[in-house]
Amino acid sequence: MFPGSFIWRRISDEWLMSKTASVLFAICSSVIALVTAALLSGFFLAEDSPAGKLLWAIAGSSCGIGIFFLWGGMWRHWMKGKPQNRVARRIWFVIMIVGVWYGAIFYYIFVYLPSARTSDRKRLGAAEI
Repeated sequence: MFPGSFIWRRISDEWLMSKTASVLFAICSSVIALVTAALLSGFFLAEDSPAGKLLWAIAGSSCGIGIFFLWGGMWRHWMKGKPQNRVARRIWFVIMIVGVWYGAIFYYIFVYLPSARTSDRKRLGAAEI
């Protein structure tokens, strides 16, 4: 059982490695990083204004949903056996447990993206034959 397993069991491995999934994971990573940077930098809009409250509500909701989507997706990818090196798998396991969604962002950048690009090239090569 892993985070979001009730969702990820219904999604195929092919979709997980698709261009659409990769773009959605990139959007989630960006939203999480931007909201975190805004909160840590002390950047606050006029919180009393309705527009400021609406903006923070949208950002917070998007970030919360994105966290579960990204973390669950990266765990699903890790469980598929990526990376194949046992030592690297153990290191990424610790990074994703300790780093939670920030660990998932690093996993997305350093493990998922290269393997997704490789699988895209394989699919394109197979389609040309």
